Amino acid sequence: MAPAGVHHLVADLVIAAVGATHGADRAADGAAGQPAVVLVCMPGGGMSRRYFDLQAEGAGDSYSMAAHLAGRGVVVVLLDHPGVGESDVPHDAYTLTPATVAAIDAAAVATLLDRLRAGTLAEGVAAIPLFVPVGCGHSMGGLVTVWMQARHRTYEAVALLGFAGSGLLSHLTEAERAYVDDPEGVARDLAALVATRFGAPRSRGGRTGTGSSPFLLAVDVPDNAKAAIGASGSVLLTLCGLTSMIPGASRPALDAVDVPVFIGVGEHDITGAAHQIPAQFPSSRDITLFVCPGSGHNHNVAPTRTELWDRLLGWLRQVASAAP
Repeated sequence: MAPAGVHHLVADLVIAAVGATHGADRAADGAAGQPAVVLVCMPGGGMSRRYFDLQAEGAGDSYSMAAHLAGRGVVVVLLDHPGVGESDVPHDAYTLTPATVAAIDAAAVATLLDRLRAGTLAEGVAAIPLFVPVGCGHSMGGLVTVWMQARHRTYEAVALLGFAGSGLLSHLTEAERAYVDDPEGVARDLAALVATRFGAPRSRGGRTGTGSSPFLLAVDVPDNAKAAIGASGSVLLTLCGLTSMIPGASRPALDAVDVPVFIGVGEHDITGAAHQIPAQFPSSRDITLFVCPGSGHNHNVAPTRTELWDRLLGWLRQVASAAP
């Protein structure tokens, strides 16, 4: 049951017109008999769903991951978590724990996918009766995607971008470090830890959020791209954010993921040693790791962003081809 005040989440559907370039008509009919792929994208902390559809002045759609994938046949859904972007905010935002956010998002995605199959999702969007649902989360959105999959089995595969279960140990206080590898303790004391660190269950890192901070960019990014990612900012759900920072806090959820996993990180990401991340998914028998060269944590503004998008696209096609 959603917390009081949460009735609607806001999502965008990005789908190319039939007959567009790169074979976008495959979204409705599949390619060579393959089912379509529906990719549900979840933003990270301090970002809205717009992170996946960045509009940089004078650059067209060249910073839009959603447009890039949709133009190549993927049906892309961009979703704002409860309390983020244009979605409803609960009366008590301390209810927005990872478990609760995952449950609300999972219910919304289930409804959306049902309507997409039936052709009742939006006017002018034909029914897509056969598709493979894949979850995609960036940073804290990766954490929520993992919790969704572990608890609700929403997807047939998950793509985790800029996320790892190893957290950010160097950014924790001494008191917070006492909870490393203690998921039960984190769940028990999370509200108190958040109140001490952030003072509120929803927080914004400055006027335009943290998306354009040097820590998260790590590489030279044009001013128009910085402005675009700044405009896509929103509040940080601090209970989810702090959970993602504490190593081992989501270990039970990570252990439960048994579907194919795509791990995409930047060469200069904040996720720790990239080649150690696959071991955090002991139940998955199909794990792909891609390290995007010349990219920081916010990959969608990196000069090499299309390398990540195209590698993700290739993996999505493999997932679709393996679907029964």
